[in-house]
Formats: sequence, structure tokens, C-alpha cells
Amino acid sequence: MKITLLVLLICTLSSKAYSSGIYTNYDLDTTVFDIGEPLNLWINFLKTEDDSLGAKYWNKAELEKYSDSAYFLAENELQFGSDNFLKLLTYTNIKILSVRQVGEYHKITSIIEFDLMEEGESNIQYILHVYAGLDEGELKLFNALGVNTKLNLNSSQVGFIKFHYPKYHEFNYDLANKLNDFVIDFSENFDVPLDTIDYYFAPTNEEIQRIKGFDFLIGDNGKGIPSGKADADNRIVYSTGLGEYYPHEIIHILINPYFPNCHLWLNEGLATYFGMSRGKELDWHLRKVNLHLQNNPDINLSNMLDYMTIDQYTNFKYALGGYIIGKVFEKGGYQELKGILKSGKTDEEFYGTISKYLGVKRENLNEYIRNELKTRFE
Repeated sequence: MKITLLVLLICTLSSKAYSSGIYTNYDLDTTVFDIGEPLNLWINFLKTEDDSLGAKYWNKAELEKYSDSAYFLAENELQFGSDNFLKLLTYTNIKILSVRQVGEYHKITSIIEFDLMEEGESNIQYILHVYAGLDEGELKLFNALGVNTKLNLNSSQVGFIKFHYPKYHEFNYDLANKLNDFVIDFSENFDVPLDTIDYYFAPTNEEIQRIKGFDFLIGDNGKGIPSGKADADNRIVYSTGLGEYYPHEIIHILINPYFPNCHLWLNEGLATYFGMSRGKELDWHLRKVNLHLQNNPDINLSNMLDYMTIDQYTNFKYALGGYIIGKVFEKGGYQELKGILKSGKTDEEFYGTISKYLGVKRENLNEYIRNELKTRFE
């Protein structure tokens, strides 16, 4: 009986609803803790249900840097194609867990989840934190990235790259200079302008996500392996387990804004051919593709876009995209590559591009690639 009453009490006190889909944990007592102003700031921001209306609650510097519609960087992780992130969040439940004083800021942590889809399953998308702090004398919201960079990371600028990394890390200037030299050479070869790139790196994805403000992010499961992500719009690279030198994501920063008509397979193939994937060179992945094709004769590469991953390390898109880029580069150098990067984003244009630049029709691709890889590695 006592246990039943306790469970009922906890359920009753577990949260307080502020509006549709927004809840606070029962221990967020503003009469006891000095958290009322930052808590209400975050709630009022969410209740606007519109990015442009919510902008008034955000700090001026980030509005100017990221724009008044893309200032909330969490949207880069999961937006389902929506062009209005706060509107998308109206379809979720937002549970505010805590508001803690951290230096001159208040750290606000929330769970964002969709309604349950199946019995026995949760549908949590994020556990994330933002900050509230003074901006020209007014309390405003801040992305975790900037505040965590200021409070928890070291930074070193080498040429065009501003590196951000954990304070315990001993910075490797040799690798940093190597990456900066790569940026200069690549920019010259592809005729794209040079500008500063923010490059965040840490040994684990968990650390990178925490820097970005995520204590949990959907899909972050399994064995931690080297990886990276590029935010080309804001010229930010995130690198996990690869230290100061991982050109793959740098290539996306340099190329994406200036070759918007490039097919995704060629885009990723270019980054793999010149900049590795998962920290491994292209041939490492192609060897695995070759073995996988031998073990799976039913795979038809005339429809190669239908295939995705071999395992956690190797993806057809990166490996075969890199193979195609390499063949074109061997044939015509950088000039041909710049042509192929402008050849169209549709799948039909992709197959047409291969026919144009490599002289291989779609119906012959399966036999052609299998034979090429077999000759290459056997």
C-alpha cells in the first residue's frame, strides 16, 4: 500500500505542463531556486512555435552569425527537412529536466521526444542543453557550442583553421600545419576561396556531441569509430577520433557552397578520394567492397544507388563514389573533376555522368566495376 501511494505521488509530481507538449520536472521549484528567469526564457522561446518569432529570445551575436532563422544549431542534427525548427518541435514533447548555474550562465537541459510508436519503446530524439546568459544587459539564449567552447575547450589557430579541442589534449602542430597546407592546395586546385574554418575534434563522439549540446542524440549507438561531420553553411567541422588531420569534412566545407549541383555520391566520393573516410584511405574501403561483391553475386551495380552500407565503416556511396572520382581524375585531372561536380544532382544525371566521363553505360556498370576491382586487388 505504501509503495502504491509513493508511485502515485511521484506520478503526480513528475512534471508540470506549461503548454501543449512542454513540461518541467517537478523539482524545478522557482520559489526555492533562483532559476525562474532562465526557465521562463526557454519556455517562452519554445512557445513561440516559430523560428522568426523565437529569434527575439536569442543573443545578438549568434543571430548575426547564423541568421535569424538558423540560429538554433540543434536543428542541424534532426529537422526532417523542416525549414522551421520550432514549428517542428510542436509535434514533440519537451521535458525540461534541470536549470543549473554554470559560471555566468544557466545551463538548461531538456528531453525532446515524439509520442510512443510501439508499446515498450521510447522515442527520445535528444537530451540537449542550451544556455541562458546576459547579452547587452538582457537575459538571452545561447547555443551550447559557443559557451562550451569558451568554458571547456582550448583553441589554436593555424593558418585558415581554428582548432577547438579538449583541454587535456596535447596539440599536434605538425598535423595542424599539414591540414592547413591541404586546405590551401585544395582551394587552389578547385578554384574556391579561402576563409576561416572552425575544426572541433575529440577522441569520442560522445565528447563531440556534448560540446554541441547533446547529452543524448538518436542513432548514436554501437562501437565508437572515427567519424566526422561538416556544417558547410557555417564552416564548422566536427571530427571524432581523428585528431588534427581529417581532410574529408574539410572538403565538404570547401566544395559544397560552390558546387551545389553535385550528386551526393560524387560529393562524398570526392571527399573520400582526397580525404579518406572513417580515417581510412579509399583503397582500404574498395578492398572490402571487392570482397563483398564476390560474396554477393546478386548485387547489381547497374543499380548501385540502391545499395548503402556494408558495415559500420564502409558505405557504397563513399567507396564507389571515390572510385568514380579517381577514374575521372586519372583521365582528365582537376579540370574534369570540376566538370563532373557540376553535372547534376538527380540519379538519372548521375548515371549519365558516368557514361559521359567514363564511357560506361548504365547497363554495363555491374560487369565493369566488378572486373575493375578484381583486377585492382587480385
